[in-house]
Amino acid sequence: MTVTVKIENSEGKELGSFIADDRKSLSQMAQDNNIDIPVSCCMGACYVCACQIKKGAEHVKIDKLMPPAILPAQDENKNFKEIFTCVWGIQTEKIKSKENFEVILQKNI
Repeated sequence: MTVTVKIENSEGKELGSFIADDRKSLSQMAQDNNIDIPVSCCMGACYVCACQIKKGAEHVKIDKLMPPAILPAQDENKNFKEIFTCVWGIQTEKIKSKENFEVILQKNI
């Protein structure tokens, strides 16, 4: 049904949310919904757009637009602790599923 993405500031206050679009990066979707996530390199290398994944890491796709230039840190279960919103997006099969999913990202900046 839907994947709802919520964006929080670095203190955990929700800045806004949106329904994921299969064709866009997370930073593009945020900006389309008037949520500021700064971007710089648009290659997944500079960390300007990096956000911590608070919930829903299994629903994000690392190379939605292109493979990131570097990989951010992973936890002991090989889940990414942070993502580069400029190149990451939501997995297509999650958007086309009949279930509802939630992803919560916390901005580093």
